[in-house]
Amino acid sequence: MSNATQLPNPFTPLAFLPPDLATQFEVSRYLYAATLGAYVWDIGLNVGDEYALLFKHKVNFPTIVYFFSR
Repeated sequence: MSNATQLPNPFTPLAFLPPDLATQFEVSRYLYAATLGAYVWDIGLNVGDEYALLFKHKVNFPTIVYFFSR
């Protein structure tokens, strides 16, 4: 007789979590991935302008504040 507590496929991601918790965890993973993607996209679009701001113009207090806020 087979064990009733054994999962059908223990190699399935999140198989050992309750369904509600697994859903919340999966949604949070998607949110983190989307946030990271947007952050990387923003850095990629602005790297040229930020390079010019740092190395081709005079660095003053507002420039320093801008880079610390980034």
